[in-house]
Amino acid sequence: MNRNLNLSYVVQPVDNLYSIALKFNTSVESIVFLNHLVSPIIYIGQTLLIPELASKKSIEARQLQYKPVTAYTADRPILVNGVDINTGLYPVLNFQPTGATYPFIYVPIAEFSRVGAKVIWDETNQVIRVTSDYDELKNRVNVLTQENQYLLSLTEDLSMEGLGNTAGNILNSGIVGKENEWLYYNKRQGTALYGTLSKIKTDLTMDTPLMANDDPTYINVLNGWVYYRNGRDNGKIYKIKIDSTERTKLTDDSSTDIMVAGNWIYYANQSDGAKLYKLNVDGTGRIKLNEDQSSAINLIGNWIYYQNVSDGQKPYKVKIDGTEKTKLNDTSAYNIQINGYWIYFRNPADENRIYKMTLDGSNKIKLSDVPTSTFNVSKGWIYYTTVDVPGGDLYKMKLDGTGKTFLNEHFVTNINIFDDWIYYTRTEKMVYRIKTDGTQKQTLY
Repeated sequence: MNRNLNLSYVVQPVDNLYSIALKFNTSVESIVFLNHLVSPIIYIGQTLLIPELASKKSIEARQLQYKPVTAYTADRPILVNGVDINTGLYPVLNFQPTGATYPFIYVPIAEFSRVGAKVIWDETNQVIRVTSDYDELKNRVNVLTQENQYLLSLTEDLSMEGLGNTAGNILNSGIVGKENEWLYYNKRQGTALYGTLSKIKTDLTMDTPLMANDDPTYINVLNGWVYYRNGRDNGKIYKIKIDSTERTKLTDDSSTDIMVAGNWIYYANQSDGAKLYKLNVDGTGRIKLNEDQSSAINLIGNWIYYQNVSDGQKPYKVKIDGTEKTKLNDTSAYNIQINGYWIYFRNPADENRIYKMTLDGSNKIKLSDVPTSTFNVSKGWIYYTTVDVPGGDLYKMKLDGTGKTFLNEHFVTNINIFDDWIYYTRTEKMVYRIKTDGTQKQTLY
């Protein structure tokens, strides 16, 4: 016959779990388990079951591993997110393990949920599991840190007050530029081998040629000047005033990925292995910035972000003076484009689906479910073309990859965006435009 050796004990005014355990040569854990307590808080007059008495020697042996430990009661507030969760006297352990600089302070865990944590008893494995949203919060902090770095970068150099075009448009050959109410574009007609640099009002009136047969691409418009790559002159950089006067060759370098920022022109010098260069807008002060085959130039504050073709298309950044070159990560990233504090890119390791990562190269996230051939980011949307048969269909999706929307099935190439219009070409090089909601498809001429 089983004999119940458990005792009953009524809690007295001076008692706590630790004093009771000491009185009966048992452990706090045993009392908690036997009485199904959910917290160490007990009240006067409460009846507790006390487990079978053990010898002091066995208790001391079991407690040796915890020394030195000081146990006492406290009634000071416990503030969690500004709220006092203390409900009365509670036990506190002050335990300093060997090698620890400071002691560990243990307090009640009943209110863990206030700090995003949970304490769960795993009956199957007989263990206590503590879970929290630490990783989620850590990732959020990382994202906010990147956002802060991006915002700070915008104020580093106030001299870079203007850009001649967006990085997204230049990644798509810069077939259109804009200043005020005028569009500047490459007008190619019929079977003409070279296009004409032309301008037209945004309402598609007053179409005016500026320079015939220069076949302009990478068009930048800033402060009354149009800067462009002259396709008829081996890709050299030219500029011309918006009234078609003072046409000037700025460099003999064959150039791509041309970006004008303030008083400087940044470009990939194809005459020198596509290395990154800059020169003044008057053609002077030509400076080499790196030794890498470079493409996909993005200007953010004092930094140039680019795709390093020499290193397997990895994303890099370098200061605008050519110092502090930094590899962001080892991911091959095509057509990198920065919007806010995110870098958007096509991932060749995943059939050129669109991904994004933060400015330091971390937090890589997949966005598109289909392979893509080109894309452009503007005003909270990613505009992209597919490579599936028949190919070239134009879609858009939100920056988090949701809201996929079909816009056009027109074999679209060279997506350029200004305001609420998408400008693009097809195989015959005619320039079209369509509203960002997919309506009002038009030709520019």
